[in-house]
Amino acid sequence: MLLELVIYGILLILLMAVCDNKYSRRCYVPLKAVCSASFLVILILNNMFSESLHKLLIALIACFVGDVLMAYYNVRKDKHYMTLGTFVFIFGHIFLLIYMCEDYKPTYPLVFILPVFICGLMYLLYKKIHLHMGRLFYPSFVYCYFVSAMSLKAIEVGAYAIAQGNSHPAPYMIMAAGILFFLSDFSILFLYFYHFHKRWEKRLTHHFNLVTYYVAILLFVFSL
Repeated sequence: MLLELVIYGILLILLMAVCDNKYSRRCYVPLKAVCSASFLVILILNNMFSESLHKLLIALIACFVGDVLMAYYNVRKDKHYMTLGTFVFIFGHIFLLIYMCEDYKPTYPLVFILPVFICGLMYLLYKKIHLHMGRLFYPSFVYCYFVSAMSLKAIEVGAYAIAQGNSHPAPYMIMAAGILFFLSDFSILFLYFYHFHKRWEKRLTHHFNLVTYYVAILLFVFSL
């Protein structure tokens, strides 16, 4: 496991080193693909005989495909890649939600109700700071609902484990993964839809997005 974590960390550092600079066009897409493929390899190596492997594997394959599409958007600025990537990630979040709902019961209605209000808060933020979404406005709201539901379910898993006095680390890893996933996706609002005045601000946001996302994925992997 230690070797896997070291390689994963090195790949993430390399990916951060080539984002939003002169190396992006040549190196960002292949490095993003390798970095995302690595979490699939770690998932399979560590959970080969798990009964729930297929649920998480489908979700993370969708994340891998979404990562590659978003990486192409980063270097080519073609919104078709981003639109397609958004819907692929929605598919991935649905399967993460299914995995948690089936393996960690009960699931309370608030998991599916509160995301509506979170979408409302996103709309207020959109108006307040003038996010430039264009035709991605409606897909972004659908995405916001599902990532919020997935994250709330993850938090519910951890909260229920605390209430039950459960000492197994898996529910707490899932809760941390859900929080980090939400923070990562929240940063996307600024990374892709906000006009930064300084280049270092965008790079810092991009680094935050990458770190929170890849740590969240790893926590889901090791929670299985």
